[in-house]
Order: sequence, then structure tokens, then C-alpha cells
Amino acid sequence: MSLYAAIKRALREVLAPILDSPVSTRASEETLQAVLSQLDITLSQLRDALKPTRTAPVQVLSSEQILAGGVAEFTVDASETDGFSALVVAVKATYDPSATQGVRVRWLYSPDGVNFDSAEDAEVAGNYEDLSFIAGATRVRTILIPLFMPHVKVQVVNLDTSYPVTVDAWRVLMR
Repeated sequence: MSLYAAIKRALREVLAPILDSPVSTRASEETLQAVLSQLDITLSQLRDALKPTRTAPVQVLSSEQILAGGVAEFTVDASETDGFSALVVAVKATYDPSATQGVRVRWLYSPDGVNFDSAEDAEVAGNYEDLSFIAGATRVRTILIPLFMPHVKVQVVNLDTSYPVTVDAWRVLMR
């Protein structure tokens, strides 16, 4: 049961007798204290449970040189994604001064960590983002990836078929 559902159920059980009383009846301090004592979560715990949380950034690629037309990838598995709803990936690409194309970041989903979406189907579904491109420049892009499945493979694709690119990448999971 989700935290929201548990709180909703507890509030309904505790507040039902009060809400069913006539409007003219006022809750006394004693009644309010009785209601409060029946709730098994404090307001500060509720606030902390509901605020967005994220993991610390983890660097998954460090000065990785991706050959012309090549791919670098990393996988985030179910043991890490449980309880999270999004993956945030920041990619930094340093292009060769003679490069003619940039970098694409695409993500592939899997229910079991073995059978991932094909690269072609991921792109047809729009599961990719292209970094901006200027030959010889360094570009950084942060990408929000919804977690639809327990396993996600992130691929950084060098679209240039003649020159390598150097990339760094970090990931953060968010509730």
C-alpha cells in the first residue's frame, strides 16, 4: 500500500466519527488530541515523506572516448530504481574540432534486465534526446527519463561516423 493510500485510510477512519457529527458541534481540545493520538505519523514525518527526494549524483561515464559511430552505455537496474519514478542523466560531450555531428542519448526499457527495447523502437517512441552540436565545443545536457520499467539502459551514441567524442555522464534517481 502506498504512503498516500495509508494516510488517506487512516484519516478516513479517524475523522469519520467527527465529520459525521452535526455542523454545530465543535471539536474540543480533548477531541482533537484524541484524533492526533490515533494518527501513527507526525506532521513532520508526513512532510518529509511527501517532499521530493533524490539520490546523490553518481558518475557513470568518465572521460569515455566513444569511437566514430560508437556507443557507450550504462544500466540502472531494479534494485536501484525501486521506489523511484524518474532517472535524471546529465551528459557532457566534448566534440572533435573536425566533427560534423553530435551525440544522442537514448534509453531502452526492460522488465527483466535482459530483454531491452531495440534502439530502433526506442527512437520511434521518442526515447532519445540530442545534445546541441558545435565542432570543437563542449556541451552539457540534462535529461529527465521516466521510469516505466524496473530496468533502464542509457546509451550515449556518437552520431559522427568520422571522429570520436569524449563524454562524461552522471545519473540521479528521483522519487
